[in-house]
Amino acid sequence: MSRLPDFIIVGGAKCGTTTLYKMLTKHPKVFMCTPKEPEFFARDDIYQKGLTWYSNLFAPAKEQQLCGEASTLYSLTTLFPHTVSRMHQAIPDAKLIYIVREPVYRAYSYYTQLVKNYQNSTRNFHVNRTFDEFLFPDNHPNRCDRDKFFAPYDIHLPDDPRTVLDGSRYMTHIKNYLNAYDSKQLLLIDFQDLVEKPDAALKSICDFLNLDINDMTNEKEVRENISSEHFDRIDKEIARQNFVANVKSFSLGKKLIEMMPKIIKNRLLDFYTTLFKKHSDQPRPAKMSNEAESYLYNSFKDEVVELEKYWKRDLSSWKQRT
Repeated sequence: MSRLPDFIIVGGAKCGTTTLYKMLTKHPKVFMCTPKEPEFFARDDIYQKGLTWYSNLFAPAKEQQLCGEASTLYSLTTLFPHTVSRMHQAIPDAKLIYIVREPVYRAYSYYTQLVKNYQNSTRNFHVNRTFDEFLFPDNHPNRCDRDKFFAPYDIHLPDDPRTVLDGSRYMTHIKNYLNAYDSKQLLLIDFQDLVEKPDAALKSICDFLNLDINDMTNEKEVRENISSEHFDRIDKEIARQNFVANVKSFSLGKKLIEMMPKIIKNRLLDFYTTLFKKHSDQPRPAKMSNEAESYLYNSFKDEVVELEKYWKRDLSSWKQRT
């Protein structure tokens, strides 16, 4: 058997794990596996592949490198209850990095990620289920079936409000990890610090992993996986599809499209969509309703108070807004 990870970024989803993963790949003494999210310890179907399969993901690492991965499913220990025990059995000495974010808008952001996943995998750009329909299924008996909302590759996620809610129940998951791991093995990072003070956040992570931050390459890291950029691209693609459909409605236009070299066709389409792309609400989820926002603040308030005491950090900005 080859290497196993020395550390794991366990989450949370929509908290900058992809950005941190990219940052750490720039340290010469760190090896981050591909794929970024093996999800080995969480998913039964992947765990059945065996520890040798998992360890082979880290086989390319150099001897002096620390190995790491970043699976956000590991911050859903309530939905994937074997995660912690499996992880501790395989890598009891591993260090864990947990990025947390203001819980209400993290939950909404994860919902938008599910919408993106469906749109990217099906090329169907409708939003078939609103945030309220996802949160309050009993109030919306006619909401769409799961195959009209979840991407095919999200089949492991339950069609349940907990899928978006439980990722924001940080203390619940922290306590589950602390039942197996020592508190010194767990580092909490605030998403806002990663965005606004990335150098300081990265310094604390490097110190935690006993790495010299000065060994990092100096390239600027950009934030990854930003929803607004996805929906901007969708606007452009819808404009392209509509233009092609209109041209093809004429027999001569259809022939021209078919005869035109691909490179020229793409340049003309890019030029057209840059000039005439119109913002459309069709592919974008509606903003969070006041009802959903109030419900989420109330749902998470006890967790926030408990996390505030554990972390010894002021989280007043995460509490009910007045």
